[in-house]
Amino acid sequence: MNKKIKTICFDLDGVLVDSINNMSFAWNITCEKNSLKIPFSKYKQYIGLPFTKILKNLNLKTNYEKIFNDYNNASKKKLNLIRIYSGTHTVLRDLKKRFIVGIITSKNKTRVTKILKKFKVRFDFVLTPDDLNRGKPYPDAIFKIIDKYNIKSSEIMYIGDTLYDSKFAENSKINFLFANWGYGSIKSKRLKKIKKISEIYKFL
Repeated sequence: MNKKIKTICFDLDGVLVDSINNMSFAWNITCEKNSLKIPFSKYKQYIGLPFTKILKNLNLKTNYEKIFNDYNNASKKKLNLIRIYSGTHTVLRDLKKRFIVGIITSKNKTRVTKILKKFKVRFDFVLTPDDLNRGKPYPDAIFKIIDKYNIKSSEIMYIGDTLYDSKFAENSKINFLFANWGYGSIKSKRLKKIKKISEIYKFL
């Protein structure tokens, strides 16, 4: 058992919940409303970043607020397209008995709140870009956790599924597990990887 780990943080999309169909629906509706011809496959490359950064990477320079609102509204209308991964409830309940457990995500606060309510899961903390000066891959979220719980970065573990999550963990100097069932792909052999959420126990 890794006795130094005190806090476990999860990414949301692609780690705790499968929201790819919801995101695809919302993006396609947004493109229709804004006359954009950007396939979801291109959008998907940047999942893990805050929404405004995704738009910048897609070379969209105007109408950020309208695009955000269109996407947000479409996403909220189709929460039924989101499912929680098998085993997630059981593992989270168990971890919360022994660790501080939270979420650090690039999804906005409103949608995160609705998703967590839908699946009836609670966390010790939930940090989104709305709570931070800078979202992932900057380490601002970890600074908040360190200050709040009086812990060290070496006592924090983060589970994510994209290259941006890996960079976030590296920038934050925290332990990282790559969720192999998610949306990203990393070829690095030095990364610790898990194939299902219950394998987290191997590293605790």
